[in-house]
Amino acid sequence: MSPGNLQEAIEAFLDFLYWEKRVSENTLCSYENDLKALHGFLIKRQITSLEELTLKDLEEFITWQYRAGHTSTTLARRISALRSFFAFLLKKNLVKENLARSLDTPKIGRKIPQVLTLAEIEAILTLPDTTKPSGLRDKAILELLYSSGLRVSELVNLEFSHLDLQNRMLRLWGKGFKERIVPFGEEAKAAIEAYLAGGRPHFLKGKPSNFVFLGPSGKPITRQSVWNMIKRYTRKAGITKNVTPHTLRHTFATHILENGADLRIIQECLGHSDISTTQIYTHITRKVLQEAYDKHFPRK
Repeated sequence: MSPGNLQEAIEAFLDFLYWEKRVSENTLCSYENDLKALHGFLIKRQITSLEELTLKDLEEFITWQYRAGHTSTTLARRISALRSFFAFLLKKNLVKENLARSLDTPKIGRKIPQVLTLAEIEAILTLPDTTKPSGLRDKAILELLYSSGLRVSELVNLEFSHLDLQNRMLRLWGKGFKERIVPFGEEAKAAIEAYLAGGRPHFLKGKPSNFVFLGPSGKPITRQSVWNMIKRYTRKAGITKNVTPHTLRHTFATHILENGADLRIIQECLGHSDISTTQIYTHITRKVLQEAYDKHFPRK
């Protein structure tokens, strides 16, 4: 094999993920970063061919990543990426065995995500200045994120063809281009209608756009802009928690579970392929229940 075979194999694998597996952009970037890290490590060791690779090389790569301070979650993802990569190589007859299959995955403690209380979320939702176009937009974004559990990537890419305002429904394509229908609330509907009437025309600047939420340039609002906007309102509300767009997603799921929603309904709304991913929210509600009990039970 030529010295470029390893790099060519990585590029072929990434093409396979995009065109055949139809993975999301975030998943593709993660795989690319994982394999770039491996490639950089092997180049330093002057290993450029697939034929030269051994299990020891892969084990030393993971050890190097651990010593560099990467978390167990990152290491587990990288090992998963290596296994998928070598499974692809094996299928293409580019290697004789899946060396990565023998790598030990580090144990990962499931971290309970942070959520906002109802009082905290209501405090944030009242802050946008709806006398201004930007405030109307921010209010609509916050209401929709909390009301539907959208991923921020789904929000910034939301087009009018995905939005059924009358019936308060969103038609979305999540990870792996899996389609799902997600409802949203009356407050979110009212906020979106106000934004479309009095806010969005300001951002359009006379140019057409199929995207619902726009930035100052008339282009779709960016993930970073949404992130910064939420941080700004969180600080203004006096909330010290580390709040991100995903915090609103966790808060949505936790609040509707606390109010009696079935776990399968939450799974469908969030677009989780596995119910075990959704079950983390049962741990959140148990934690909240325990904290409330400890705070209010008279016998300490």
